[in-house]
Amino acid sequence: MALLARRADVLEDVVAELDGDGHVAVAFDVTRSADVASVLRDIVNQTGPLDGLLHAAGAHAATPLRAVRAQKVDELFALNVTTALMFAKGFRHPSVRGSDPSIVLMSSAVGLTGEVGVSAYAASKAAVAALARSLALEVAREGIRVNSIAAGVVHTAMTEHMRANVGSTGWDAIAAAHPLGIGTAEDVADAALYLLSPASRWVTGTALVVDGGYTAR
Repeated sequence: MALLARRADVLEDVVAELDGDGHVAVAFDVTRSADVASVLRDIVNQTGPLDGLLHAAGAHAATPLRAVRAQKVDELFALNVTTALMFAKGFRHPSVRGSDPSIVLMSSAVGLTGEVGVSAYAASKAAVAALARSLALEVAREGIRVNSIAAGVVHTAMTEHMRANVGSTGWDAIAAAHPLGIGTAEDVADAALYLLSPASRWVTGTALVVDGGYTAR
């Protein structure tokens, strides 16, 4: 398994939790879009061709319309959308992809439904879902599947920051909007494993909703 993230210390902690050996960890700022292709080729030189790509890098922004700034919107789209596109492009290369290639991009439930105060974030995640659908059509003839995951709110470091920002009343409202409660990272990881595995060999161009019932309201 190959892992990329900006912080080397976090990567080391994750690798230490993985079973087996031979895992590759690369500290890399994914917003360096021009370097993505070369980084993927370097990884393949160590691991061999990659059968799957999960793009889970992204940022959340809760900003009411009156406080929206163009620069921040550009930064949000660069991280959430542009990097996903560039990683998909790099993975597509015949020297990088394996024999049963699958790409999974992380979208969000709010990209399907919308939500107050997160218009830029919701727009970027809707763009990710649209990106997956379009790419699925473009690369199907090469045997590459592309899907996205529309995730609800799960317990992560990022959502802990959100919880601190919205306060207890706001957080209770978010939890109440998920009929099955707030999810875990494992809930989303299991969905990603399905989409990356041969079990989903006839699934492409879809947004798999994993949200504890959020979009069913």
